[in-house]
Amino acid sequence: MPRKDLSLKEKIEILDKVKLLPSGTSQRKIAEKLCVPKSTVAKLLKEEVILREKFNSTQNGNQKRKREGKDPEVEEALSEWFSLITSHGVRVSGPMLKCKAKELSQKIGNNQFIATDGWLSRWKVRHDIKFKSSHGKKASADVSTSNDWKTNRLQKILNNFSPDNIFNADETGLYYRATPDGSLCFKKEMLSSSEKAMERITVLLCVNMTGNDKKKLLIVGKSLKPRCFKHWSINKIPVHYHSNKNAWMTSTIFSNWLCEWDKELQAKSRSILLLIDNCTAHPKNIELKNITLEFLPLNTTTLIQPLGMGIIKDLKMRYRMKLVNFILEKIEEKLFDSSTSANQISGKINMLQAIQFISESWREVSLQNILKKRKLEEVKEEEEEENDYTDPPVTVKEAKKCIDLLQKFFMQEGNENSPSDKLEECAHFVNQIYTKQLRQRFIHLPHSNSNFI
Repeated sequence: MPRKDLSLKEKIEILDKVKLLPSGTSQRKIAEKLCVPKSTVAKLLKEEVILREKFNSTQNGNQKRKREGKDPEVEEALSEWFSLITSHGVRVSGPMLKCKAKELSQKIGNNQFIATDGWLSRWKVRHDIKFKSSHGKKASADVSTSNDWKTNRLQKILNNFSPDNIFNADETGLYYRATPDGSLCFKKEMLSSSEKAMERITVLLCVNMTGNDKKKLLIVGKSLKPRCFKHWSINKIPVHYHSNKNAWMTSTIFSNWLCEWDKELQAKSRSILLLIDNCTAHPKNIELKNITLEFLPLNTTTLIQPLGMGIIKDLKMRYRMKLVNFILEKIEEKLFDSSTSANQISGKINMLQAIQFISESWREVSLQNILKKRKLEEVKEEEEEENDYTDPPVTVKEAKKCIDLLQKFFMQEGNENSPSDKLEECAHFVNQIYTKQLRQRFIHLPHSNSNFI
């Protein structure tokens, strides 16, 4: 029987009922009359004075036992830190909480503390915290065309080029000053939305099929010479930087990038194939010697664009983590200054800092880890699909007939047929009217229990 936690009010009501019973009534008799365990009665009588004082000092007696974790000092410190940080508008994620909990435990002197996923889940439940996020729209795609391309064209590409020499390039927009949309927060609080910082840059990513050759990122910003580049040479920053009034990729920028790369490949006597989409900034009539361009079919990039299978997402996630950590460091320097907010700090991020964060994130991206994660997600989805089935429509008459047959077999009623004959007859009937999933449910029925119905 599952344990039921009594509220303070319920405990006082039990104690009041005990007082109405004749004096000298044993605890066993009290437990029988009040329908509560004897151990509960003994504990309540022992703590009666404390419970009544607590009840009189509180306005609400409905609260139940306060559950605490194994490390209450760490949890309390993390809760206070979480309240202060979220009040400044910082978006907080689970991994950030685990890292901060470990840091706080070391400051407290608790070196035995381990921030596991299970501990984090229980901590969020105890402090009434949940994750909230906004969702965007997903573009439609041509599934049949993408399947045909993967079946036919991709096989020819793999026959002509080794995986090390098959590259994919794609652009993505990055609001480099914007904080994450979602955050952990208290359930009773609304996640207030703030105006998103709209300073945008375009990032061009390029990597080969094996992931061992990641090209230097190409960044397109609005300013030709940002102020933060004043003491820096364009050639010394860790990315290729170009400018455009809209911070968009243009055919000129893309063509120049391809030609420079083609010259490098000629010097190495290396020929490669580059997969790109049909963006207007990707010209088809450019003359290249060591680069073969392969354009993906229209309306299929969300399905077969390799960089869109988690690589761009991983890069942006790492960038946001670095941005949020930077904001946290600045806020924690003046944690109790209520005038400092996450948006104010992120608004001061300059192009050079953004380039530093994005280039570091690109170096950290691992295609092997992304692939392993995707495989685990696919296995989990398959398991959920196997368990997520609905009962097929079965008439009352059919169900009764099947149940009667099962009863006769399990209860060994009647002598006209042997048990094996009855089982065969029942199995034949079940095969006729039930699906495979429903039959599997009958396999786990208790053979020795005649009351399973």
